[in-house]
Amino acid sequence: MDTPLDDLEQIGRVDPRGMLDVITTLPESAEDAIDSADKVDLKLRRFKNLVVAGMGGSAVGGLLLRDWLQQTSSVPIIVSRDYSLPGFVSRDTLLFVVSYSGGTEETLSAFEEGKIKGAKIVAFTSGGELEKRAKAAHITIYKLPQGFQPRAAIAHQLLSLIVAAKKAGIAQDSWWEVREAIDVLKAMREEMRPETPQWSNPAKKLAVELHGYIPLVYGSRIHEAVAYRWNTQLNENGKSPAGSSFIPEAFHNAIVAGEADKELLASVCAVFLIDSAEGEHLASKTRRFMDILKARFGKVLEVQTCGEGRLARMLSALYVGDFVSAYLGVLYGRDPSIVESIDRLKQG
Repeated sequence: MDTPLDDLEQIGRVDPRGMLDVITTLPESAEDAIDSADKVDLKLRRFKNLVVAGMGGSAVGGLLLRDWLQQTSSVPIIVSRDYSLPGFVSRDTLLFVVSYSGGTEETLSAFEEGKIKGAKIVAFTSGGELEKRAKAAHITIYKLPQGFQPRAAIAHQLLSLIVAAKKAGIAQDSWWEVREAIDVLKAMREEMRPETPQWSNPAKKLAVELHGYIPLVYGSRIHEAVAYRWNTQLNENGKSPAGSSFIPEAFHNAIVAGEADKELLASVCAVFLIDSAEGEHLASKTRRFMDILKARFGKVLEVQTCGEGRLARMLSALYVGDFVSAYLGVLYGRDPSIVESIDRLKQG
């Protein structure tokens, strides 16, 4: 199939703001984020729960943190994506408020509610109103670099949250996974960067497979946030409808989508994030799930995770999705960086 994905000049014309460049340098952004976050002096009192408040791309770091630490954290981690906070938030809550722009109205509302409830607040932002309010209230700020789309700042947002979680005492035992994850991403990058031709580039191949289809992304519980990230990146970068679900929950509802009209399903592609570390029972049932969908969906594709630690496996699948979404935008002739509909909605 003829494709513009090996034409670097064509990629530059469709992606003039450099979304693919930002994705390509994600491992270095992660290292920069660790260096910057390590310099922040974070003093904490004891807390019983951690709430991460954010919206859109600024919420994804919290979702990934939750999924990564779900089996090791000594406190519950909740992600709040709303104007208001959960009712249990109190002085016993550590509240991470995340708004890349600093102007997200829902997050600013959560920030003010957190102050009223006496939560221990830490702000993560590149500036804007959130930075002003945090400074006025003498609240610790993790300053994120400016110049990114919020979704493209995922490395800075996630790694700043991880460093803060480590300082809070809930990520020390898993810290070794951070270095492994960055090393895995650097190795994967060589296969997926724009300079690598399509015949040996798995991300370009997947984008071509998805072109003209509506993707539905499935992953096990550890990859719930990763599948959601695929969904939103396909929406924003790829300008494509998409959906996501997680296993085993999908066994109880999403599988029934295969009973829809065959003509409708012909344009649907299921993408499964396959994790070799999953148990034999879950892996076997997932294979049966895939076989059922193969008989009905237009396509069923697989993405294999890499690495030993949970974080490497999660971020390896995420990294593939980020590249695929940008390449899909190029195939559709749409700038991966522009989100006109979001801008119109914000303008009222």
